[in-house]
Amino acid sequence: MNKNKVAILTAAGTGIGADAAKQLASDGFNISILSSSGKGEALAKKLGGIGVTGSNQSNDDIKKIVEETLNKWGRIDVLVNSAGHGPRGPILELTDEDWHKGMDTYFMNVVRSTR
Repeated sequence: MNKNKVAILTAAGTGIGADAAKQLASDGFNISILSSSGKGEALAKKLGGIGVTGSNQSNDDIKKIVEETLNKWGRIDVLVNSAGHGPRGPILELTDEDWHKGMDTYFMNVVRSTR
């Protein structure tokens, strides 16, 4: 088994998540990336890791990245939740549904991945 630490990053195809993946890889971590675009999968391949195209809002996709990571490296040391596209607009114009979608994006993706 590889003795390097292992990190799973969700929503890490671009932006802060991708930068975190690059930094962790340069620090010697094995990297697994879950991203809704193929960009995360391509980045993971470039970093010598595992990439899964899927959603951090899907328990099946989260299970897939976790299982692939455990099968390859036998452990998970770090989880980075990097999602961020919640409600947008003037605060007084956001509906309850907008806020619920935001909670699903910002809060429940952490719960799902941690579970």
